[in-house]
Amino acid sequence: MSQDLATPAASGASPLPHNNGYTDLTVPSGAQLLHGVVLRPPNWAQDIQTNHVAQLQSLDSERAARVPGVVHCVARGSFVGVVAAQRAQAQQACALLDASWLTPLASGAQLQTTREQPATAATADTVRSATRYEWKNHQANDTPDWAIAWHQNDQITVWVNTCRTAALEHELATLLGLSPESVRIVQHGEQTHDGLQTAVEAALLAWGLHHPVRVQAAHAPAPLALDVNEQHGATGERQRPRDLQQWRINALDPRGPSIAGRLCGLDNTSIGGMTLLTEYGTAPVATSDTNLVTTDPYSYMAATVFAQESHFDEYCGIHQLDPVQARLEQISSDRGQQLIKRVAQQAGWDTGAPAVPTAKATGLGRGIAYSHIVDNDRNPPQEMWSAWAVELAVDSRSGALSVSKLTVGHDANHTQAPSASTPQAQRALKDRLGKWTQSLLGQAGYSNSAASHAQDEPRDVALPEVQVVNSTRSLDQPVAWGPSVELPAAAAIANAIYSATGLRIRETPFTLPTLSLDAQQPSKRSGRWRKSWLGGLMTAAASTLVVAAAWRPSIPPVSRVDTSIFSAQAIERGRLVAIAGDCMVCHTAPDGQTNAGGLGLETPFGTIYTTNITPDRETGIGAWSYKAFERAMREGIHRDGKHLYPAFPYTAYAKMSDEDLQSLYAYLMTQPAIAAPNKQTQLPFPMNLRPLIAGWNMLFHRDRQAYAPDPEKSPLWNRGAYLVNSSGHCAACHTPRNALGAEKSGKNNFLAGGFADNWEAPALNKLSSSPIPWTEQELFQYLRTGYSPLHGVAAGPMGPVVAGLAQLPEADVQAMAHYLASLNPAAAESQSSHAAMAARLEAASQTSEQTRLMPGETLFNGACAVCHDSGSGPVLFGARPSLALNSNLHSDHPDNVIQVLMHGITQPAQANLSSMPGFKNSMSDAQMESLLQYMRARFAPDKPAWNDLREKIANIRQQPGHR
Repeated sequence: MSQDLATPAASGASPLPHNNGYTDLTVPSGAQLLHGVVLRPPNWAQDIQTNHVAQLQSLDSERAARVPGVVHCVARGSFVGVVAAQRAQAQQACALLDASWLTPLASGAQLQTTREQPATAATADTVRSATRYEWKNHQANDTPDWAIAWHQNDQITVWVNTCRTAALEHELATLLGLSPESVRIVQHGEQTHDGLQTAVEAALLAWGLHHPVRVQAAHAPAPLALDVNEQHGATGERQRPRDLQQWRINALDPRGPSIAGRLCGLDNTSIGGMTLLTEYGTAPVATSDTNLVTTDPYSYMAATVFAQESHFDEYCGIHQLDPVQARLEQISSDRGQQLIKRVAQQAGWDTGAPAVPTAKATGLGRGIAYSHIVDNDRNPPQEMWSAWAVELAVDSRSGALSVSKLTVGHDANHTQAPSASTPQAQRALKDRLGKWTQSLLGQAGYSNSAASHAQDEPRDVALPEVQVVNSTRSLDQPVAWGPSVELPAAAAIANAIYSATGLRIRETPFTLPTLSLDAQQPSKRSGRWRKSWLGGLMTAAASTLVVAAAWRPSIPPVSRVDTSIFSAQAIERGRLVAIAGDCMVCHTAPDGQTNAGGLGLETPFGTIYTTNITPDRETGIGAWSYKAFERAMREGIHRDGKHLYPAFPYTAYAKMSDEDLQSLYAYLMTQPAIAAPNKQTQLPFPMNLRPLIAGWNMLFHRDRQAYAPDPEKSPLWNRGAYLVNSSGHCAACHTPRNALGAEKSGKNNFLAGGFADNWEAPALNKLSSSPIPWTEQELFQYLRTGYSPLHGVAAGPMGPVVAGLAQLPEADVQAMAHYLASLNPAAAESQSSHAAMAARLEAASQTSEQTRLMPGETLFNGACAVCHDSGSGPVLFGARPSLALNSNLHSDHPDNVIQVLMHGITQPAQANLSSMPGFKNSMSDAQMESLLQYMRARFAPDKPAWNDLREKIANIRQQPGHR
């Protein structure tokens, strides 16, 4: 690829004037700030791990440069990006680049095939299982990381939040041919996740522009997820964990160059920095997802230690092993063994006790965890060991958790000057370790997480007793302490929670609602190795009888819900769950108060009114216990025992995790109580007989279990599948229904298209009528912004959905797009030719002799052309959706086009999208029919004419419209 694309003048846009007088280190803002977006090659995550990156062959920079606001197109090696006045403009231009890539033979399938193999070959006598652990950086907020770069006077200044300043400085100097002194790194001060990746991208895009360029990560940071696939002997024989496990992580090893640096050709074979030694497991391998989490070395190691130490504790529990003795048998390092012995001895650990819950009556538990790392940047390399023993208690009434004692040991083979040799320093160290422990518990007052509301008053949580175990080689004083000391903390706490409650927590930070609602129910979490066929059969039989019951017992109302036990993190998580589930959209009437109910849902059986879900005791759910709430969400049963109509999508909500349901309950119960009597749903006979729903449930709602991840799929795919099929309940609209109103079963029917609120919900699988296949990036842009240049604008019932998705973490929206794209794999094969396909469709949509003679052309020119004709001048505001690419005009059903023409789009999904007027009061049915016939013939010339247009137009004219 020619290098001249890396200059502004070559991009087809006007060069910007230089601005070399800026010497202030304040973060640039305002009109001078430009925005950059990066385009990565397909399968980049798989390729860069083998230093075989797809090579850029060509791209259509001229077409991208015609997008209003575009300033600069960049191509450097396999790194491609666009700079524009607004981020949305840069995104749109990137979608039009039509980049083609040459994939090296050494990358791809063989690597993936190798990594998909289990640690040892499975036999008929083994079974495979998968477990996931998630690590969230609780000291960073939930917004995407960002960076700004400014090239001036042969220097590059970068504003970023990163703990890897030296590595960033070295990489930028190498990529840009500068001396290290010409690279200035300024911490911008926001508590985002590590921004080294975006900093390199910003610097590459800003080079030569002499204006600041801001790059924001493509999505908000997702938790680090580690999946372990393992085998278990059918007879339960004990085998070494290392021989049975394969670990995968949704992140690249952070010790190498950035993604942008690797795309520019930086070598990834020489890796230094911190290395975690896994004593009784295997090192995690990055997945092949193209949306890997970028993280810093400490978070990467902390997540791995949490997952592997927790999982080893589970292994000890299964085989009735003492966790201290079991670790000593697996660890090869003598100093590591000695440190664990000293920590256990000082903690008063009674060796020989298995790692299983032994004190459920008192709620007391203890846990231990260990780490061993090597710092290869030191000369000679420095080894560091750390071990934690934790004692905690769980309140049997509220589930509140408190850590009573920490015993922490640390050792290093090359110690520096001691940093905690004075009594004052010792106290400061103990205070730090205690507060670090409380932050892992997600308790207010110690967490820097954005989920902790600033207006909340911190709780008066007592710090635990902290014991520090000294090194054997410096018994008179502690060794130098650093962040590596804290690596085992989360796993030790999780192991202690399991010891106290029987509940295995596999994600951080630990939130109180999860403990308070489940701590006294360990039987629900019985291990997979303890299930028996007899118990399963009895449970299945009992479940069948329960589901078939026409009347269910009521659950007594609670006098008061103690909301003080809900942490800020849980409430914020519940808010996001409510947004993902469209709770506020369906349970809020037009001009009504949020969640007070009263919205009428049109169904083939009549109108069903949504109910009040605010915590009002008389008219809402204020008297509902969590048990009643969970039953409604999973089984569709009201607190009083009556069946709920399946217009409430409990068939999807049943797949939600316990943690999400508990957080949703916490959020709803902490919202304002609104006294609003519920409208009575009155369906015609026999639909008004709610006991009949019991038979419906028996036929169509047998599976009420939470979503179980597919061990053969990536963490990103599983996250997307969970969101789409549980809280998102996409199938409720996008899957066809049978005569009884249930979603049709079968793979071919899943997300194959349906109708909702008199709008067509198009197919999301391979049956999609879109003229250009949906790619993952197009799906993400559409779901996130409500607009895709290659498909159209979100309208109707999809408008509020997009408005809600805009508030979710971008990582979740990206996961949904990734999962949905996998349902139509043909899209990936034609991705590089999408721009060419769009050009052909646009050319074919130009008026022909046949369409020019149609009576609808005059109507189109007068009502539509000014906004939708691609040859009518520049886009002045909002978006200009191409009608030749619009999926609705290529559909077999004209309903959506009629809805938009009739009622318009009065409330766009996003503020930056323009509204559209409706023509209900200015066009007759005959005129509307002529216009529709013309648009179908011109913009979908390969499709047959629509039938029964006049009847559909008359019916939709009587409807109230939707946003």
